[in-house]
Amino acid sequence: MLLKNLFPSMFHRRLLLLTLLFGVGAAPLCVQLSRLALVRGDDLRREAESRLVKRQWTPSVRGTILDRKGRVLAQDRPSFDVSVPYSVITGDWAREHAETVARRSIGLAGWLGLSPAEREEVVSQLLPAFQVHLERGWERLANTLGVPRDQLDARRDAIVTEITQRQEQVVARRVELEVAEAAKRGETLTDAARKAIEKRANQPIAELKQAHVVAPRVGDDIGFACAALATEDAAPESIELPDGRAAIVESLPVLPGLKVVDSGDRDYPYEAMTIAVDRSTLPRPVRAEDSLTIELEGVACHVLGRLRDQVFGDKKGADGAPDIPGDATRRRAYLDANPAAAALATTADGQDRGAYFENDRVGDGGVEGSQENSLRGLRGVQINHLDTGEKEHVPAVAGDTVNLTLDIMLQARVQAAMSKELGLAVVQPWHGQESITQPVGATLNGAAVVLDIDTGEVLAMVSTPTYTRRQAREDPQYVFRDPVNTPFINRCIAKPYPPGSIVKAAVLAGAVTAGNYTADQRIACTGYLIPNRPDIYRCLIYKRYHTTHSIVLGHDLDGSEAVMVSCNIFFYTMGKRMGVDGLVHMYREMGVGDPFGLGVGGEFAGQLGKFNTGADLAPPDAIQMAIGQGPVSWTPMHAANTYATLARGGVRRDPVLIRSRGRPDPRDLNLSSAGVAMALKGLHDVVNAEHGTGGHLTFEGGVQEPIFNASGITIWGKTGTATAPDVRGPDPDGQGPGKGDVLESGDHSWFVILAGRERPQFAIAVVVDYGGSGGKVSGPIANQIVHALIAEGYL
Repeated sequence: MLLKNLFPSMFHRRLLLLTLLFGVGAAPLCVQLSRLALVRGDDLRREAESRLVKRQWTPSVRGTILDRKGRVLAQDRPSFDVSVPYSVITGDWAREHAETVARRSIGLAGWLGLSPAEREEVVSQLLPAFQVHLERGWERLANTLGVPRDQLDARRDAIVTEITQRQEQVVARRVELEVAEAAKRGETLTDAARKAIEKRANQPIAELKQAHVVAPRVGDDIGFACAALATEDAAPESIELPDGRAAIVESLPVLPGLKVVDSGDRDYPYEAMTIAVDRSTLPRPVRAEDSLTIELEGVACHVLGRLRDQVFGDKKGADGAPDIPGDATRRRAYLDANPAAAALATTADGQDRGAYFENDRVGDGGVEGSQENSLRGLRGVQINHLDTGEKEHVPAVAGDTVNLTLDIMLQARVQAAMSKELGLAVVQPWHGQESITQPVGATLNGAAVVLDIDTGEVLAMVSTPTYTRRQAREDPQYVFRDPVNTPFINRCIAKPYPPGSIVKAAVLAGAVTAGNYTADQRIACTGYLIPNRPDIYRCLIYKRYHTTHSIVLGHDLDGSEAVMVSCNIFFYTMGKRMGVDGLVHMYREMGVGDPFGLGVGGEFAGQLGKFNTGADLAPPDAIQMAIGQGPVSWTPMHAANTYATLARGGVRRDPVLIRSRGRPDPRDLNLSSAGVAMALKGLHDVVNAEHGTGGHLTFEGGVQEPIFNASGITIWGKTGTATAPDVRGPDPDGQGPGKGDVLESGDHSWFVILAGRERPQFAIAVVVDYGGSGGKVSGPIANQIVHALIAEGYL
């Protein structure tokens, strides 16, 4: 009785112990199940659901770029390539898939237990069904493409022939190389060794595993129809194994591996243009009574930029520099900063329809680069729900249209004015150029900017030499082998230039505003600034003719006269009075040190010493900066904008090129009205008064003629001949920088003008690299730009 009472007790204790042991062992599993259900449940559910969804992306169209008059500057010419895997093209896919279904249906153990003959019997039983499936798929594709079936088959045959020949050539070359290597080693090849070489060489080339285009460059309708076909599935008819059992067959794509790839071109209708230039308004030596037809290439390439078909990843910064974000990183940053754009771009399951895929086209430089996120469209998507059979279609969204203030016809006319064919951007005997690196007949590079004074809109910005997109595509590194011409650099905004004398009008207005000069003061031109030092701080008239402006005019100079004759002594004096702080303030007010953010690529912001604050500058620097030399540099865009600011009475309105970026608010610099009036009078007299430095050209025999000859147009302007550093070639002996041959030497040529009927309407800045005299070289180009404005209806 006692044993009977003990036994249940012992049994229950053991049962309890086993239960506890099971509980302890199962606890981690329960915890993991809870974590999966509660913590990762949503993620796992989404992952499971994604396996039941088949997604096919459809391409979008990149946005269009228009000029100020609605002309199309860049647009997509949509087309698509339809591609199919090589194994589908040859039909080998049918056998490969028959083997896959056979193994799955029989099971791995059963498959391994079959003899080769038995396996072949099973595959042969299944093969016809998949061959029929392929045939139906090719028939569907031919119908969708709208081409005869035999035409599509001919394309397939051509691909097979090409790839077969390529495989044979590669194999033969591999064998040849191995045999040659064996001969070098002195080996005598046996039949076995040669067969081993042939076996190694007979490895498949990559093209045997890739997709190939069976229908190139089809249009939108066919491309989208083929993309829809690629999402369709079809179930082969039921197939029996040799033993009578049904094979396990799932639905298959109508044509396995069918893909539609964007192969569209970006069309730039005005990249190449023909311009007729009236030569009756040219300087006497190149004048003619007819028109010259000039073929232009690369029109506005610096402005518009280009596309690349390589997606850049993040790049590590060199020598401690910040990392360079890649395209995908910049895309994420854009979406993070623009919730509305992110909402439009993101699908219900979190996919970015604008994400970068391999070989996507990406804006590179210019407006194409800066407006990438606006121009880049959003892909469409075809979604098939495999569990329900439901189909969804989200249409593609084309990229935005980007409107520019640029006038492409004016841009072309300005480029023609700076072409070597017209003869103005070529060293001429009457230029008086004395540089051994710029002989007569040498082509001159440069830049020109045209601004609408009232609005600050950029009407034209030409940099020469330009480039073509074909050059950029075929040899993107050639610019680095050409340190003189540097065609990829947009000289309008990206190349530093010393301002030279063109800045004197702004210095005068700044000096009057700061109280460093008054209108009733006259300053003597002594030829050189420092007594008993005629070798430094000289006036050009003293350096060339050993006289002074005070002697020539018969009196000392006021501010307007100093601008008119470009008296260095007057402005050296302004530099001493204004000092470093005053000059830095004046330049900063005119925008030096801050980029304009035009959206056409990298901009040189301008530089004042090392820090743009004046902290590293000394009084001698201020003396030089007052005549636009020394530790100061800017761009033609700064020059044009400075003159536009003076024309507005001291109201600064930064230039704008892309309308959608908005217009910066104008800012009154509170310049003295008397100082601005004095500066504008000086600019007027530079061109129109007897002693002005920019009024006329002088040819052999003392024959003179006006630089500007457009009837009814008033010109205000200033010449500049700015001392420029030498351009040197590569260091030939490794002795350090500056040791290579001098490739370019001399002075930069400037002419900046205001032009209009009765009042200044347009600001034009022209600079010619190492051109020498501003009046002789840049002046006639500026005159042709005035005529271009007339031809296009602006004046």
